[in-house]
Amino acid sequence: MAKLADAQSSEGCIARCVGSSPTSGTSNWFNKKMKNIKTALVIALAFGALFISFYNFFYLRGLENRLQGIEKNLNGSVSETVDDVTPVETPVALETFVGTLKKEAIPAELDLGDYWYWLYFDEPYLLEENARGIPMDVDKLQVNPPAREVEGMDVFDGQHVEIKGNLTWGYAESTVIGAEEIVIK
Repeated sequence: MAKLADAQSSEGCIARCVGSSPTSGTSNWFNKKMKNIKTALVIALAFGALFISFYNFFYLRGLENRLQGIEKNLNGSVSETVDDVTPVETPVALETFVGTLKKEAIPAELDLGDYWYWLYFDEPYLLEENARGIPMDVDKLQVNPPAREVEGMDVFDGQHVEIKGNLTWGYAESTVIGAEEIVIK
């Protein structure tokens, strides 16, 4: 009988330890724990997704309200602030330059056209605004023709003239005379 009891107890031990069935106590406890963990994970993910959805909804709603406020301010105030006032143009004081106007060919390597006009001064002209940044005396300056000049400046070529105009910037930071009026002296 002792052998039978040992056999039964060992068979029971072997059955419990080696090949436990799903209905056994240990496996059932483990399955319940895994089911609880899975359920908790699904619930946590669901709450996380719900939180993110609500957060994005309220964030985007607030952003939309701010943009509508900006659009209302922009559209409402544009008509109030824009006036139909034309800017007042102040006349620019013209300088007078006296000298001999000559037509000269433009060097081919500059590729700026065929010819340009130079005013050779009777006396050296003190050019204050130039590319060097310091006042300097110049003997000649390039002349751009007046916009309303119909016949061109060829009629003044080689003539002693008086030019009224402004000093402007030309090619490669050079200073040129923007002529407004040319009179033979």
